[in-house]
Amino acid sequence: MALTFHTFKFLEKLKHENHAFGRTLSIGRLNNLIKKDEFKKLNISFSYELYADKILFNNFNLLSLNALDYSAFEEADIVHDLNKPIINVEKQFDTVLDFGTSEHVFDISQCLKNISSLCKIEGIIIHCLPANNNCGHGFWQFSPEVFFNIYSKKNGLCDTE
Repeated sequence: MALTFHTFKFLEKLKHENHAFGRTLSIGRLNNLIKKDEFKKLNISFSYELYADKILFNNFNLLSLNALDYSAFEEADIVHDLNKPIINVEKQFDTVLDFGTSEHVFDISQCLKNISSLCKIEGIIIHCLPANNNCGHGFWQFSPEVFFNIYSKKNGLCDTE
């Protein structure tokens, strides 16, 4: 659950493609794992902050940022076990960031249903999850094929890449 050099660069790509991040949800509170020398490469102000909130706000014009997690341990403002269905979705988001949480949720089918229910129609879901050679990290490693099938036109979604 972290903002890294590479996840920042991907968000920057979306920004240059005119994606409006709007109301944003991170699945898990995002830590700042950008290394000191990488801030200069990214041409952004250095931050000692543990969490990536300020970096996201300062660089991607978010309207709001919420964090959903299993507990309030890292000060998530939405506490929910993603193994269980979200019964009443009170708030939906323009952008949902999953930068390293879903692999830790045992009921992956329910987790992905929950994430989809939290995203507005016309919104965007961004997963950055382990694909291979990460044995011992979470329950799952994901093939891109999973996301191409789940986020397909037959399921009412589009522009999966």
